[in-house]
Amino acid sequence: MPKRIVVIGGVAAGPSAAAKAKRTNPDCDVVLFEQNEHISYGVCEIPYYIGGDVEQSRLVSNTPAQLRERKGVEVRVLHRVEEILPAKKKLIVRDIALAKLREEPYDRLILATGSRPKRLGVDGEDARSIFIVKALEDAYRLYEYIKSEKPKHAVIIGGGYIGMEMAEALRSRSLDVTILHRHNLPMHGLEKETQEWILRELAMNDVQFIGEATTEGFVVDKLKRVSHVVTKDGSFKTDLVILALGVLPNSEIAQKAGIRIGTTGGIRTDQRQETNCDNIYAAGDCCEVKNLVNDKPSYIPLATIGSKQGWVAGENAAGGSAAFRGAIRSIAVKVFGIEVARVGLSSEEARASGFDVVTESVSAWSKVAMMPGSAKLSITMIADRRTKRLLGVNMIGSDGVVLRANTFAVAIQNKMSISDIQQWDLAYSPPFTPLWDPILVAANATSRKLSKP
Repeated sequence: MPKRIVVIGGVAAGPSAAAKAKRTNPDCDVVLFEQNEHISYGVCEIPYYIGGDVEQSRLVSNTPAQLRERKGVEVRVLHRVEEILPAKKKLIVRDIALAKLREEPYDRLILATGSRPKRLGVDGEDARSIFIVKALEDAYRLYEYIKSEKPKHAVIIGGGYIGMEMAEALRSRSLDVTILHRHNLPMHGLEKETQEWILRELAMNDVQFIGEATTEGFVVDKLKRVSHVVTKDGSFKTDLVILALGVLPNSEIAQKAGIRIGTTGGIRTDQRQETNCDNIYAAGDCCEVKNLVNDKPSYIPLATIGSKQGWVAGENAAGGSAAFRGAIRSIAVKVFGIEVARVGLSSEEARASGFDVVTESVSAWSKVAMMPGSAKLSITMIADRRTKRLLGVNMIGSDGVVLRANTFAVAIQNKMSISDIQQWDLAYSPPFTPLWDPILVAANATSRKLSKP
């Protein structure tokens, strides 16, 4: 049995792994190293903190002291692991506060090194009015900048999930907001009908969306503040920039140690979250994931997946037997007054995976039309003509979207067919859902389309 389990990294996967390891085997020593001050906090809640909906004190889930007292995990913040020596079962760790290096032994090691934000690599990107939304320290800096500098114009570079959430947060602070996106419609990966609805919602809330925009640089003043964002088609005046370009796996330290990296750039693991190196596990955004819809490796950096992987890695590192079989990608986001959800494959991904793709879109009432609060929602279903399997779903609307998307997620994960879904016995109550739930309406329409030659 292992005597000393070391976890590298905090936020979602690391603390989950550490706590699960200690719970599985209370006799082992569990140590967590984190290079920043904070170890467990709500990354997904950051835009709502910036927008004023969440108080700063609510962001932190567990302090180092709380993880130590509640879970029995020894926590060392401001400690950066710089090298893994698998043959010696040792780590080279830098104590950042003391500027000292030392060796640390382990019996089992769990990598939860997370991800890092993509950068543009253009002139002026180090200006002090350019921010990313990734770590708690980033959130605090951005909040204080808005409070002290009182910017009036913001440019968000990137029109994905974080871009949408930050647009709403900054509009709630009365900033003028422009989104520059490299694709022609927001939230690439969604179906066109869904993207067009989002575009209308942005316009209704006075957010300017510029598609097919390539940022070439920034004009920076003497105080290191951005005055203009320069693109190939012109410049945009601003005094605040948010980079929302997505993330990459932090897998370099693993690769240098001889740990296998997958085709997505993430660490490759088996169902036990074990790597190709004995006694070394990995979990969270540093890993790639098996996509359960097409059985291909994917990079899906989500806290929901990272926490589950952390549990599995922690249990197995402590001598247990658990498995993480994969994920389908279930994502939801609020865009001003609408809910947007995507589960499973997009039609583009499905075609690339070799499926004979059929898509069908329907509009239906979220509850009985005469009831207060009832609103139209849109469902786009993606199915395989050969097997009649449901492969993916987009949903959008102002009421009843996300919970229905979760229902679809269960169907996709269990490889259910459209005809299976048509037979579902769903609840009916006028204040909550119509006699024919939108799920059934969409399934019936898709079934009809599948039956056509």
